[in-house]
Amino acid sequence: MDPSLVLRKNSDGDTPLHLAAKAGQESMLSPESMVEQFKEKSPIHAAIKGKNRDVLEAMLNMNTNLVQLRDAKGRNPLHYAVSLGYLEGVRYLLDKCAPSATQRDNSGSFPIHLASINSSVEIISLLLQDCPCPEELLDGTGRNILHLAAKNGRYNIVRYILSNPALTKLINMQDKDGNPPLHLASKEGHPRIVNVLTWDKRVDVKIVNHEGMTALDFAEYYMKYNSQFRQRLTWAALKAAGTPRSLCRTTTGGQNSKKSSNMENYKDRVNTLLLVSTLVATVTFAAGFTLPGGYNTSDGDLGIAAMLREKGFHIFVFCDTIAMFSSILVAVTLIWAQLGDLTLVLNALTLAVPLLGIALTMMAMAFTAGVFLAVSKLRWLSTAVLVMGITFFTILFVLLLPLCTPLTSTNQILRRISYYSFYLLILATRN
Repeated sequence: MDPSLVLRKNSDGDTPLHLAAKAGQESMLSPESMVEQFKEKSPIHAAIKGKNRDVLEAMLNMNTNLVQLRDAKGRNPLHYAVSLGYLEGVRYLLDKCAPSATQRDNSGSFPIHLASINSSVEIISLLLQDCPCPEELLDGTGRNILHLAAKNGRYNIVRYILSNPALTKLINMQDKDGNPPLHLASKEGHPRIVNVLTWDKRVDVKIVNHEGMTALDFAEYYMKYNSQFRQRLTWAALKAAGTPRSLCRTTTGGQNSKKSSNMENYKDRVNTLLLVSTLVATVTFAAGFTLPGGYNTSDGDLGIAAMLREKGFHIFVFCDTIAMFSSILVAVTLIWAQLGDLTLVLNALTLAVPLLGIALTMMAMAFTAGVFLAVSKLRWLSTAVLVMGITFFTILFVLLLPLCTPLTSTNQILRRISYYSFYLLILATRN
């Protein structure tokens, strides 16, 4: 065979050796073809991309120097295997050349950094066996594997690192800009990562980077440019953990950032809640005078409810009354919010949303109790109404709980209660 044909590339930059390696045709790979001319795209990289263990093994048996061959980005075969999540290939390459785990590419990244970015816990665990000091494995920006996992939203990697006592030194390490992993997660708006970090007592939430910013400063700064709800959840997680603002922002920018918030952001919310509370008050008021079963018309009990002694009627009256007064309280609270002060608006919303949740729940329970009374003589129908009601209340509870719990409270009991609400909101806002 003409050796030049072996090196001839197609339009995709692949030679016959690349195609043979990808296809697993190890018989076509001869020692003569294992040359070092493939500086930008070697056949061994193609074999790894094709995840062909037999071809990979055959090539390295023919020429062991190929395990050190780098591409145009300075990446060795182990970098490639890690970036593809090829666990079997990583294990084999480590057996052949363990030092390749501590080789950088042109950007300064070690293979373990690529594993962190690509969310591969098994590969990280494998690489750590050959990297006893992971705190020394920093990329070109001075970041460790926890930095990269936090920045890229790799929750399973963050959990793995936090659960491994040998990796404790990584938790509060700062990169070249002075940012610990918590800062990077806050900047990128990863509330799930921020939440799991702030629940870990080893994480120092008071760290200030080289620009004098805390993680909360990052979250508040990027909230101006990122309108996604997950950025607000990130801020809420930091507030609940007691993360401070930097001193300069507390004395100058902290209050200004709050005052600069546009009232228009809350105007529609207040008006919508006011409308809903008014409708609930109207409906429950009407229900109070159109009781299920009607009224007695006899002289002795004239005007008294016909089902006064029924337990279901008692539930109806209690629920309707609570819904009525709760909705009125919401309306009055939101009228105070119309005075134009931002602090007053925020406090009013904090009180109004849980009250409105109670009003809606009680109204639904009153409806269920009323319908149940009306069809109680027909057992299957009353049972069906009861089952539908219980199902609905379960769904309603799940939907209302995140909206009514104080996500930013630093009180440990309230924070424990809001923990599950927080995760429900994260699930609701995931892409």
